[in-house]
Amino acid sequence: MTTLERNIKELIQFYVKENYNEYLQENSLKYIEDDNIENVVSQIYTDRKEHLKAFVKESLKVLMKDNPPSDLIVNNILIDVFRDDDFCINRIVIEIKLFQQKKRDGKIDTSQILQ
Repeated sequence: MTTLERNIKELIQFYVKENYNEYLQENSLKYIEDDNIENVVSQIYTDRKEHLKAFVKESLKVLMKDNPPSDLIVNNILIDVFRDDDFCINRIVIEIKLFQQKKRDGKIDTSQILQ
């Protein structure tokens, strides 16, 4: 994985985490109920997908100010990342379930997550 790809991955993870925390705060929740995570993620993902792309592009310009990547290169990577919306949503759902399980139980049991 190149530095650019790693930066994009980390920016997307940061963005998802911030939106997750914002959702919890706005709804006065400690956790999202497991049976509701997919609905919440789908809604946020659909509503914020274009904003996420813009966030990544602008953040890369700041992070890599001395040698920013071209828009074409970034767009191609983002096209690959967002090619399969169902996969992206499922990946975020799993990450949130793992995060919440670790936060609640202090450990991760993937057999409960991947049911």
